[in-house]
Amino acid sequence: MLYQALYRKYRPKTFEEVCGQQIITKTLKNMIINNKLTHAYLFIGPRGTGKTSIAKIFAKTINCENTKDGISCEKCSICEMSNNNENVDIIEMDAASNNGVDEIREIKNHVTLMPTFSKYKVYIIDEVHMLSAGAFNALLKTLEEPPKHVIFILATTEPQKVPLTIISRCQCFDFKSVPKQLMKEKIQFICDNENIKIDSKALELICDYSNGGMRDAISLLDQLNSYSNGDIKYEDVNLLNGRISDENINSIFNNLCNNNLISVFEFNDSCENDGKDFTLICEDIIKYLKSNLVDFQINNKNDLVNLIGKDNIINIIYEMTDCLNYMKNIKEKRIYFDILMVKISDILNKRTEVRINNNFQKEEKIEKEKIEKEKIEKENVEKENNTIKNIQDNENISVAQFKKDYSNFEKLMDIRLNNILATADKESLKNYLSFMDNLESELDNLDERKIFNLLLDCSIKAGSNDGIILTASNVNILNELYDFLFDIEKLFSDKLSKSIKVCVYDENIWNDKRKIYIEKIKNKEKIDIINENDILNLIVNKNDEKKSEFDDLLEIGE
Repeated sequence: MLYQALYRKYRPKTFEEVCGQQIITKTLKNMIINNKLTHAYLFIGPRGTGKTSIAKIFAKTINCENTKDGISCEKCSICEMSNNNENVDIIEMDAASNNGVDEIREIKNHVTLMPTFSKYKVYIIDEVHMLSAGAFNALLKTLEEPPKHVIFILATTEPQKVPLTIISRCQCFDFKSVPKQLMKEKIQFICDNENIKIDSKALELICDYSNGGMRDAISLLDQLNSYSNGDIKYEDVNLLNGRISDENINSIFNNLCNNNLISVFEFNDSCENDGKDFTLICEDIIKYLKSNLVDFQINNKNDLVNLIGKDNIINIIYEMTDCLNYMKNIKEKRIYFDILMVKISDILNKRTEVRINNNFQKEEKIEKEKIEKEKIEKENVEKENNTIKNIQDNENISVAQFKKDYSNFEKLMDIRLNNILATADKESLKNYLSFMDNLESELDNLDERKIFNLLLDCSIKAGSNDGIILTASNVNILNELYDFLFDIEKLFSDKLSKSIKVCVYDENIWNDKRKIYIEKIKNKEKIDIINENDILNLIVNKNDEKKSEFDDLLEIGE
C-alpha cells in the first residue's frame, strides 16, 4: 500500500475534527439544522486553514441520509462515498488549472441535471480568484439563480481578486489563521498516534514556521519525520528549513558588539555553503529580537537587551526590515546581508564606545555636545509650539463648524424610547433576540453585513410590535448608529417584513430612563404616544441639504 501523506490522513472528516474555525462550523451546522441553506458560499482565508476540508464536510453533511444535529452519520452510503472521494454529486474543481470560459460553460450545461445519488449537487471551486474575466462573467448568472438542487462553494486566498458581483451573490465566511496553541495540540496528537518523538522546542518551531496554516504544519512534520526517522529535534527543524538557531543569533550579536566582523562573515560563508536563504535568516533575527524585547518589557530584564540596549534593538529591527524588503527583490541577497551586518556593528559600537570609554576628556566633550543639542531641540520645539498655537487659534472656529450635531437624533430617540416602552412586551423582546441570533445566516449582500457588524456592538433591551431599543456602551458607537439609523431600520424591516422603528440609546442613560418608566408602569400611569414626524423631518431635510452641497463634487469624482 502506498504511503499516505499525514495531512491527507488527518484531514478532518466531520465539523468536530476541524481545528480553529469553531464559529464557521457552528454557523454551518445551524444552517443544516434549521434547513436554511443558501445557493452559494464564499470561503476566504489563508492557505491551509481548512477551507476545502470544511467545504467537503459541508457537502457530505447536507447530503447525509441520517444527519443529526448538523453532524453527518458517517455510516450511510453517501458518507462512505464522500469520504472515499467517490460521490459523483460532489464536484471539486481547481480554478488555477481550469480557469477558462469553456470549463465554466461545461458547469452551466450540467447544473440542470439532477444529482445521481444525493439530495444536492455541490460544486467546490478552489482558488476561484484564478478564473479569467470571461469565466467570471460566464459563472455570474448561474451563480445567481442555480437550480434548487445545486449549491456552489467557492474558496479563495485572495478575495480582492474576486469581482464584487460574485461576492455579493455569495454568503461569505472569513477563515482565520489557526491559533498556535490549537496547532500544537493537533501536532502532538498526530505524533502520539504515529509514534513520533518530538521535543517541545521543535514543536514550537514547527508551529512558528507554519504561520497559522495547519496543512503547512502537518506537511513539515511529515518531512521532518522522514528525515529524523521518528525522533525530531530542534536542530532538525532549523536544518531542514534553512533557518538558524537562537544560539547562532546570540553568537552573531556577541561578535557584532565586539566589532568582530570577521567571525560574522565566516558564519555567513557557512550559511551560504549550506544553501540557507538570507531572507529567512533576517526574518529569524527580527522575530528573535522582538521576543527578547517583549520579554524585557514584561520582566524588566533580558540578557540580550542588557547587552545591546533597548533603543538599539528597535533601530536594528527597522534596519533589518528595510533590508528584508530589498533582499526579496534581488538575486545576490548575501551582499545586502553583509552590508547589514556592518551597519549593525556601527550602531552597536557607537553605543559601547560611550558606555565603556573611561577617557574623561572624551566624556566631557560628549556631554557638552549633548547639552548643546538639547538646547537647539528645545528652541525648535518652542518655535513649533508657537506655530501650532497660531494655526489652532485661526482654525478653532472652522473646526467647530464641522463638528457634527446629533442633537436632533437625541430628541428623536427620547420620543421613540417613550413610544416603544408604552407598548413594549416580553414576547416582542424574545422575538427580536431570536431574530438577531439567526440574522447572520439571512444576510444577502455586503451592505447588509456591514450593518450587521455594526449591530454586534449593541445590546437589545426592549421591544414592541413595531419598535426595538438598542443600547451602545460609548458615544463613538452611538454616533455611528445615528449615522446608519435608517439603514438599520431598513435591514430590520426587510427581514421581518414589517415597518420597524429603531431607538438607539446610551447604556448608562438607558438604565436611568428604564427605572423612570418602570415606576410609571407600576403606578399604572398612562404613557402617551408622541408624534415624531416633525423632528424626523428635520433630520431627513438636514441630511438632504448636506448631500446637495457636495453633489457637484461627487459628479466630478465619478
